Amino acid sequence: MNLNKLVRYENNEQVAMITLQRPEKLNSFNKNMVEGLYNAWCKFEKDEMAKVAIISGEGRSFSAGLDLNDFTPVSASIPGIGVEVTKPIIAAVNGYCIGIGLVIAMMSDIRIAGENAQFIYPEAKIGYTGGVGSLLTKYMPKGIALEMLLTGNGITAQRAYEVGFVNRLVPDDQVIYESMKMAQTITQNSPLVVKGLKKLANDPNVMEYTGIGNRIISNIDRSEDRIEGFKSFLEKRKPNFTGK
Repeated sequence: MNLNKLVRYENNEQVAMITLQRPEKLNSFNKNMVEGLYNAWCKFEKDEMAKVAIISGEGRSFSAGLDLNDFTPVSASIPGIGVEVTKPIIAAVNGYCIGIGLVIAMMSDIRIAGENAQFIYPEAKIGYTGGVGSLLTKYMPKGIALEMLLTGNGITAQRAYEVGFVNRLVPDDQVIYESMKMAQTITQNSPLVVKGLKKLANDPNVMEYTGIGNRIISNIDRSEDRIEGFKSFLEKRKPNFTGK
């Protein structure tokens, strides 16, 4: 089904296929594209049949970024920023992956790229930034990310694979096939565990802070001071705390 004429949503064996459909403009983002993709993420999140999403671009480009002739804010279209998406997303990248296209791929959970894909973040060259691209330092070595961000120059799919941004590098005509294979593997697993691990991976401090908190509370619970505090309260007397 088309959420609007620029974004298609199809459910294929528990996999939501989300396709950017503006190939004559290399799937560059305008207002309708932003609106359509936002609605696609919302639909995916509520779709009980879909366990994984694959996002791709129709034609020879994933997305060439912002349409500067039809400029619009794009944050609403970004999963994890404009809309919460708790289920896994695979970015199937062919051709140009520029600007907001790179951000969409970055905010996906897994990236499978064709051998001729190109990853570019040109905001420094056009005098505009939405700031989200700075998160690229979380997904590849900081120096490589900053070189892309500050020069506006791109990297090849091979380089993106070498620095760990791309999970798998495949022939261009195999990108959707390999993405579907990955998605189908995920659909066979526990949805609760998959969603839980995604959430924890996106905020690893949760586990660290939880562990620290549990140790602190556990130590207090087993302490002599806790026993003395309860006992003195029940006996209506001043407690004699020792710090043990």
